[in-house]
Amino acid sequence: MGDQNTTNESRKYPTSFGLFYPIGYLVVGFKSKEDAKQVQQDLFTGGYVPEDCEFFTCKEVAEAAERNLDTGGFLPRLGGADKVIEIHLKAAEEGASFLVIYAPEKTSVDRAMNVIRRVPFEFAHRYHRLAIEELE
Repeated sequence: MGDQNTTNESRKYPTSFGLFYPIGYLVVGFKSKEDAKQVQQDLFTGGYVPEDCEFFTCKEVAEAAERNLDTGGFLPRLGGADKVIEIHLKAAEEGASFLVIYAPEKTSVDRAMNVIRRVPFEFAHRYHRLAIEELE
């Protein structure tokens, strides 16, 4: 648990048993790139800094998800993390855009979700130490 993996050279997020597992972050998928960028801009206006709210293209997420699924072992499958990554991969293959938002406590999650809910979104996954929560 604590090793690092990247979706590109400059972005590092925690992994668990070899799979992307960013504890304390939200991973949000949007059908529209414009909606993702609007949410990102609104979060910046509200005080987020770029490293705490990063945009990822469908290509970046698809490559990272495929790499993660190729290297995952038995424990991630048992815990269900690979199922969430499969959701990310499917959305990426359909052209979705993504935000990875740092939200370590409930207040920051609520704040981010208030902004996210202003636009249509595919999913919002909150990564806890031992669970991945689907937010609505």
